[in-house]
Amino acid sequence: MGFDAELAIALGFIRKSARFYDAEDINGKKFEFKKQASQQWIDIYKLSQLSDSEKCIPVLFFMHKDGKITEIYKTNYKKLIKAMGLSGWDLHAVSKLYKRAAISETIQMKSPLNFSTIQNFKLIWKRP
Repeated sequence: MGFDAELAIALGFIRKSARFYDAEDINGKKFEFKKQASQQWIDIYKLSQLSDSEKCIPVLFFMHKDGKITEIYKTNYKKLIKAMGLSGWDLHAVSKLYKRAAISETIQMKSPLNFSTIQNFKLIWKRP
């Protein structure tokens, strides 16, 4: 069982393997999981493909150390995009770039998201 599946079970969610989310709660609300020790690499092309409604999907950041979750932060894709300093024009440009023949969707364009930025999101749990 993968880490996403274990998190989904622990939260009472149903594990999904969808493009923009990893799990759903019992009401069908979607959640994306991000797991890292300090820095997270975010796929900018993926962000450029989100619809307005998909930008409202909650994103949970599971910070861990030595295999144990230490903190959980919550935001959504829209706030994540803003925190990364990306504009609508930036996302449009990335999307347009991937339409070029020389670029394929298998090539990932990733941008780092540091823990200092993640800490600005809502802290929803911290290990005592």
